[in-house]
Amino acid sequence: MLSVVQVWNPDDWEIFVQSLLHGRHGPLHVQKIPAVHKGDYGIDYYCTKDAVAYQCYAVEEPIDISVRADRQKKKITKDVGKLIKNHVEVGKLFHGVPVRHWVLMAPLHDSKDVNLHCAKKTKDLRGANCTEFDPTVEVIIQDPTNFPSTTVAVGMSALSKVTLSVPMPSEEEMATWRQGSSDLLANATEKLKKRTTLDKLDNAVSDTIRSFLQGNAVLDALRSGSPDLHEKVMSAVRSRARRVEFAGPRSSGGAGEILHTEFEALITAMKEAAPYLSTENAEQIAYGSICEWIMRCPLDFPNAP
Repeated sequence: MLSVVQVWNPDDWEIFVQSLLHGRHGPLHVQKIPAVHKGDYGIDYYCTKDAVAYQCYAVEEPIDISVRADRQKKKITKDVGKLIKNHVEVGKLFHGVPVRHWVLMAPLHDSKDVNLHCAKKTKDLRGANCTEFDPTVEVIIQDPTNFPSTTVAVGMSALSKVTLSVPMPSEEEMATWRQGSSDLLANATEKLKKRTTLDKLDNAVSDTIRSFLQGNAVLDALRSGSPDLHEKVMSAVRSRARRVEFAGPRSSGGAGEILHTEFEALITAMKEAAPYLSTENAEQIAYGSICEWIMRCPLDFPNAP
């Protein structure tokens, strides 16, 4: 299973987090602190009703778990320091109600080291002995898995662009697929003999498997994280697949021309149906879908390569 990561820019992440918090607290109970004027006190959003402060932070993906954790810990240290430094002003924001939680909102939380760091910063925050913070105040980190899937879906639908970082499948993952898909592999091999010369056939088959697995990984990530977007994309893919199955390829030229034509047509159809899907992801899905057509449906080529 390929590890797919949502790629966020800071502005989109803040917009998404705001939607999540509206679902949790209600739109009238969530306030934003603009950072452009005199800083943000280590707070992006806050809810006085539930005495909780939120800070948004999205690292630049893709990166290793250890690097992500290190950057998240540094962010927590920096902004909890701001919170303590500006405790008087923070108390005014909360109308004298002691803050009970400070939450770092991150797209992905996958290291226990960050939990341990939160515990350390919790001790620092309590040890500051500021009346603006509840004696049991906690520093925590959360990501979208802490919210209902329906709330996450609503937030995703509000984004202007969705970009997923998908690694290429490893040789082990490709070997596992080969072992369980001998019929599809044989079908692809037979068709690709018409696409390339025998000395390049193995590479062509491997590229087909690689693109198929990567495209499926993107679709799986969309299905779980953005079901509305997934359905729009799949509707476009299914429509193009039905047309190819019923009428054959749009081009009557050679294998290369057929592939180019179908590839461009599928990307165009997906971008029209889901304009906020990134071009990179649309291309990955198109490659994967066309490779699946080669393996499953009557997308074929003339006998001459």
